Amino acid sequence: AVHCTNGVGDSATGGLCYSTTQSVTTPLGPEDNTFTDSEIKEWHFHVYWFQTNPEQRDAARRIQSELLDAVANEEFIVVLNGVTNDILPGVNTSAIPLFNEAPVGPHPCGSFEVWTPAESLPRALDFFMRRRGELSVLLHPLTDHPIQDHTGRAMWMGTPFKLDLSCLSEYSPGPDGEDAPQYTELGLGYSAPA
Repeated sequence: AVHCTNGVGDSATGGLCYSTTQSVTTPLGPEDNTFTDSEIKEWHFHVYWFQTNPEQRDAARRIQSELLDAVANEEFIVVLNGVTNDILPGVNTSAIPLFNEAPVGPHPCGSFEVWTPAESLPRALDFFMRRRGELSVLLHPLTDHPIQDHTGRAMWMGTPFKLDLSCLSEYSPGPDGEDAPQYTELGLGYSAPA
């Protein structure tokens, strides 16, 4: 892991050692926002709620249930906790993240992840725009650059949350990277036939 000291002398590791496009202290040039990816083909939505607030937890469970119904009804394809082979035949259910009741990874509160291939992004985005209620939703691409994906390349619906970037890498390429192509068995996103 990368170790550094920030401008005020605090020790930091991982993603906290890098300025991102969200920085207000370092001016950015046009080269700082350049994408080297030829195309982004996979995305994550993260639904956030305050885990000690039962109404927000219920709202998150409602969103989860509605997404599962949409996948079961073949409205669009996304993968989230609760998807089974009955709902989405062939999916590797052992790789699906949990419905998190506490902070996990860079996410500072209760959350759950929704993997979305580019083929379903417009429909999934439409769903979240209409159905998120008062919950915040982070949308970020999956590329070889996890820090940029979670900061300068990210979009928010609702109030943004500060992420813990210390667990992310600046660059994590290939099939074993932090956000490598997911659910390759479905033949979508980065795994779609050319």
